[in-house]
Amino acid sequence: METNEVVNVGLLSILKPTVNFANKMTAKAGQVWGPRTIADCQLIFVESGKATLTFGDSIFPIGAGECVFYGANTPHKLISSTHNPFTFMSIHFDWNREYPDPIYPLHGIKECQLSKSVTTYKIRIDEQREINFPHFFIIPNIESLFSNIVREYRYEEPGHAFILRGLIVQLITLIIRNEINGDLSLGEKRKIAPSLEMIRKQPEKNWTIYELADICGYHPTYFTSIFKDSMGCTPKQFLINERIRKAKHLLLETKTVEEVSLKLGYTSIHYFCRNFKSITGLTPTEYKLQSLEL
Repeated sequence: METNEVVNVGLLSILKPTVNFANKMTAKAGQVWGPRTIADCQLIFVESGKATLTFGDSIFPIGAGECVFYGANTPHKLISSTHNPFTFMSIHFDWNREYPDPIYPLHGIKECQLSKSVTTYKIRIDEQREINFPHFFIIPNIESLFSNIVREYRYEEPGHAFILRGLIVQLITLIIRNEINGDLSLGEKRKIAPSLEMIRKQPEKNWTIYELADICGYHPTYFTSIFKDSMGCTPKQFLINERIRKAKHLLLETKTVEEVSLKLGYTSIHYFCRNFKSITGLTPTEYKLQSLEL
């Protein structure tokens, strides 16, 4: 899939996404949208039936339980099945806008010619990680979150714009989590799934690239390349991230910093504290005291 525009959305924790439109409908047999571009971004969840989506240089059949995403200036065409028309929920949104009031997207829709161009959206998770927001994904039980967004948009009860912002933040975050940690049966992630599982099970072990690559059956150079492409960080950084994630839980269990450091395989408490602060912005002691104060 060719990419002609990359949009750096920014840091996930400070984004202010805004829902512009949300709807649920059952398409007519063979109903067509496009070819067109939109001014904002769109998420679609297929509840039942089938459809075909064309964008970039590919044609994708989509069915029940599947989600798709495309952004502004991406030529696309969506066609409902003639034999099994699809029921779907659609959400138009902007990534970052100060005010949460919806901007109706109709006037931003333009007819166009299909082309290979695709807009990719990059999101920074933290100082170490950046990912591309996925165009296709499957997340169990995500239907209810789409439904809540549609319901809030339709009924416009007091405070609905703020509720919608909270819901779209939750939806975007779940999609990103799924992309980072979720379905490892899709794409390149399937190749590195055994190494991810071992790191998560034993973050205290000082895994080497050679060991992790051997678990997956690949040469270390190739393994490192597909790992970074899939996870947005090196295997070493992923191991550190997993150690610090576990360290947070252990520190809240009233264990001392020294105990946590040893339990997670660090031979130097100073190195542990440096890793911890580089990711969380706090020393382990500060994190522990903050949790007690809160």
